[in-house]
Amino acid sequence: MSIMLPSTPGIRSAKPRLLDFGGVLTPPLGGASQKLNRLGDRYGLAPEMPPLRTEPDGRRWVALLSRARREGAIFAFPQPDLVIGEPGAPVVDGVGQAGMTLNLLGFAAAYIVREGQFFSIIHGGRRYLHMATADTVADGDGKMALPIEPMLRISPSNGDVCEFAAPKIEGWLEGQAVEWEHRLEPYTMVTFTITEAE
Repeated sequence: MSIMLPSTPGIRSAKPRLLDFGGVLTPPLGGASQKLNRLGDRYGLAPEMPPLRTEPDGRRWVALLSRARREGAIFAFPQPDLVIGEPGAPVVDGVGQAGMTLNLLGFAAAYIVREGQFFSIIHGGRRYLHMATADTVADGDGKMALPIEPMLRISPSNGDVCEFAAPKIEGWLEGQAVEWEHRLEPYTMVTFTITEAE
């Protein structure tokens, strides 16, 4: 089970990225290039943490990151200055969904998901991070057909919870080591990058 990393202290900044597993095919003799999209595009996040007071925060973060190296990590995905409001309790609406539109229900009536707003789907005990690609309004029954990026990597189950109020990224820590720096002042610096597992 992945380790939930704390939301405090807050991050200084973050570098999200979208990993593209497709590619551009360019003919060797100058013909038109073609984009080949493949299933499996996913997100990564490299947060910049502030200096942590070594006791108790630095010690605790080092312990959590050491466990997350083996078990995986969950971290709140930042959306600076976005006013999320009260989305309601959105869930997946229907089985057999695939592609780049996700049918949802359970929103507050007339709730607007903003273009570029992130959310996570919880399926089979794992989170999958996605982004809305257009402003979309829930109808009076709280239903919505939401265009998303990247395309669905799994076929979510009917009723799978979708985290719009507080989306999270879940995956593995990059690299072969957990590193931290003890400073002469009583502070510890930690760095890490999370990439979604699938």
